[in-house]
Amino acid sequence: MSASGLSSTGLSSSGEGATAALVEFLLSARLADMPANVVHEAKRSLINIVGCTIGGARHEAVETLWSGVGPFAGAAQATLIGRGAKTDALTACLVNTYASSINTFDDTHAEAIIHASGPVMAAVFAIEEMRPVSGAEALAAFALGVEIACRLSKAVSVPPAKVVFAWSQTGICSSVAVAAAAARLLGLDAARTRSALGIAATVTGGIRASHGTNCTALLPAHAAEAGLRAAFLAEKGFTGTERFFEARYGLAECFSAGAHLPHLTGGLGSHWEILSNTYKPFPCGIVVNPLIDAAMKIRAEHGITSDNVASVAVKAAPEALDLCDRPNPTNEMEAQVSLYHWVAAVFVHGRAGVPEGGPAAVHDPAMIAFRRRVTASADAAVPIDGCDMTVTLKDGRRIENRVRDCIGSRGNPMTDAQLEDKVRALAASAKLSDGKADQVIAACWGFDTLADGAAIAKLCG
Repeated sequence: MSASGLSSTGLSSSGEGATAALVEFLLSARLADMPANVVHEAKRSLINIVGCTIGGARHEAVETLWSGVGPFAGAAQATLIGRGAKTDALTACLVNTYASSINTFDDTHAEAIIHASGPVMAAVFAIEEMRPVSGAEALAAFALGVEIACRLSKAVSVPPAKVVFAWSQTGICSSVAVAAAAARLLGLDAARTRSALGIAATVTGGIRASHGTNCTALLPAHAAEAGLRAAFLAEKGFTGTERFFEARYGLAECFSAGAHLPHLTGGLGSHWEILSNTYKPFPCGIVVNPLIDAAMKIRAEHGITSDNVASVAVKAAPEALDLCDRPNPTNEMEAQVSLYHWVAAVFVHGRAGVPEGGPAAVHDPAMIAFRRRVTASADAAVPIDGCDMTVTLKDGRRIENRVRDCIGSRGNPMTDAQLEDKVRALAASAKLSDGKADQVIAACWGFDTLADGAAIAKLCG
């Protein structure tokens, strides 16, 4: 150990055995042994991400992706959710994950800021359509994949780990988590599972500069496809490093300036990171949610519209400015990560849903004009789930609102009923009937009782 407290691998404590411990947990854990609140949270994660996938299935960017990869697709093995077709498992994994993320409506771990469920869901759904799998087996693999994704992201990015912020945690951690869930469902032994994780880690990546482009959703989509491919390769005897995380030049050293091993392996089976998974009430970067929450409250409580407002001043957590300081978004993808756009959407339209993030809203003259009235500054005293907003009216009055636990945060989570309503709204936008949406929701809540794990994917076809 060096004077700085870091080992030669960049870990804050000895990393030896990290991969082996993770694999042992992955292969030995049973759904029946998981606490009831963990199983319930896994179902909440599943319901949310299935709804996001249905809602994004026909997005223009998904159509563009399919036009590029569809001509090279293989046998009809797995359902393209919300598209009424099947394709090969790897391509389905890519497209379904992309659809789940395209509206920036997916889940986010409260500390690790990773969007874990989409890639894992897509891989689990692909496998269960190829091989007989019970709902209980599939739900266990899904829960464990999400758990590992969150732990990996914490290990490389949450203090005392020293994050290299240029990397996207979803990009660098999801492929390994997908490989883990897939290895579990494929019944791989410990040696082949370690290889699957090593293969997935070899091709992981994702630069944050891609945010605001079509590649934002490609980060998790590529990770999903790569992780599933890794498991299929390992099943056939293809090898990868057996110590993907802790080896010299492994994932920890490559993607963190000082990874924190206890976040990865501490309390496996007794402490569950999936319980800190959160769900967005609004389709935008999660750090914008507090601003929307504050604007909604001001508008509702005081009957204010854009015509009354002279200016809006926001104090937000530094992370909000790091990720979403985009005063003049030029397209839908940039608008998803523009705090100015979403504050304007609330005051101009009174809503903050998928249409308010679309191209028409981006180029709406009223939205453009209002975005210019919004100013934002970073304040380290403001928590990531909060903001301070001051609205100055044209008559000179000032209205203030302070948010500290916005809707959708760990301190103020969406209820089960709110998640169901979110899924119904997304399904309606995709022209799915109310009856079909309710069937999907019921199947997700009862996933562990289904004899056929592929039943949900088939419902969503």
